[in-house]
Amino acid sequence: MSTSSKKLVVLFLGSILLLVTLAACANADLAATDPTELPAPAVVVSTATVMPTAAVAQTSCADLNTTWGDWPATVQVLDTLIDANETCGDEPLLSKKYAALYTYGTELEGLGNLDEAAVQYLLAFEIDGTRREALNSLKRLESLPEPTPIACTTDQAPLPDPAPAEAANPASFVRMEDNKLMIEDRHFAVWGANYYPRNAPWYRFLAEGDVAEIAEEFAIMDGAGFSTIRIFLRYEILFQCAPEDAIPNEEAFALVDLLFDLADQHDIKLIVTLNDLPDKTFRPLYTDWAHYDNQTVYIVRRYRNESALLAWDVRNEGDIDYGAHPNLDAEFTVVEVIDWLAHITALVREHDPHHLITAGWWGDPLVTEPYVDFLSFHHWEDASKLQDRFSEYAAVATKPLLLQEVGYHSFATAPFDARDEALQALLLAEAVQVSQNNNQLGWLAWTAFDFSPDLGAPENFEHHFGLWRNDLTPKLVVEELFGG
Repeated sequence: MSTSSKKLVVLFLGSILLLVTLAACANADLAATDPTELPAPAVVVSTATVMPTAAVAQTSCADLNTTWGDWPATVQVLDTLIDANETCGDEPLLSKKYAALYTYGTELEGLGNLDEAAVQYLLAFEIDGTRREALNSLKRLESLPEPTPIACTTDQAPLPDPAPAEAANPASFVRMEDNKLMIEDRHFAVWGANYYPRNAPWYRFLAEGDVAEIAEEFAIMDGAGFSTIRIFLRYEILFQCAPEDAIPNEEAFALVDLLFDLADQHDIKLIVTLNDLPDKTFRPLYTDWAHYDNQTVYIVRRYRNESALLAWDVRNEGDIDYGAHPNLDAEFTVVEVIDWLAHITALVREHDPHHLITAGWWGDPLVTEPYVDFLSFHHWEDASKLQDRFSEYAAVATKPLLLQEVGYHSFATAPFDARDEALQALLLAEAVQVSQNNNQLGWLAWTAFDFSPDLGAPENFEHHFGLWRNDLTPKLVVEELFGG
């Protein structure tokens, strides 16, 4: 995704669930910079000497330094420490094991032992599906496994139309008029934030979001005067079985239903991002899109009559996938991504002709203009560069612009870019002022709340982009932007 991140930790071994998860990893890696296979696994026969029982009992963190570089021995030490629930520094031992297995694989590959290298890469990948090193190595060795769909928990009876029974009332929807957003007879300005629950960010959102906490957070955003929030829908959590079947996971959809209900209660509009963190490896979204069309149609029809829906955002930072980010390699061509964009926007319009459509691009959004109702872009640099971007795009675009993601962290111990809350407030206030000076559609901060780290994982700067701290107390930026 962007400077934020969209991360997931689902393990895969012949499961389509994780295969889809892998597609998220590119944006997750980006988030660390910006604030989102194998054949059947072989049995690994370690070349390390088995440690005697007494030695196992005495294994300590110091043994990692002794064995590091002898990778089979290192893995054995790590397994012993993990089984004993030991910790050795801030980095989790499973992360150290991932590093050992991956490095062992690179050494084997360098020696020409490609089969065994692939085995080690797979073992590393099984530990952490959010890191791309092992996955990229498996792709390079042309050793990706075939995906296997998850077993269905339904008889797959024909699904009823998920659209509510009542007819849509377009008069209640936000519309575009003379390049301005309008609702009924008044102008509508976008200002608010991108949203994940503070204790269930990224991949945990729809699986672990707590209803009471989400309701509390909506009340806080309402109190600040938010008009809009942007949310993200991951299909692999919302649906069961193979994607073609579009069998809904009603427990997950109940949480999405709640978001719409809360938005209605608080008079907040939602920009709903589809195709978040898609599979780009095994059944790639851009070249195998028919696999996912039924899921998109189901979502669109389920919520097409919602007055709280401002717009469908069909993809988060799809331009990164064709190489827009200077630090990430292109995985697809511009033609592949734009052909998909033309397809998906037409599909969404077919099933919901009333709501607006956009595509949240990391960089230059002009390429999306033929397919969307307004242009959305993300910005992570200072305000002067933001003005340059507004001027560049506005000089060419015939459709209005939304600053869809803009944010600055407040992590004082970030190793390369430490900031405090005062600097965060200054930077974001400057960027918001630039957006307002350009008289465009508005802006959305990244993000509403600071995030809690995953269990056992250390916090980093990506957890500190929030306008409110994790304990829901406001940062200085709230006073700066909203007056309290």
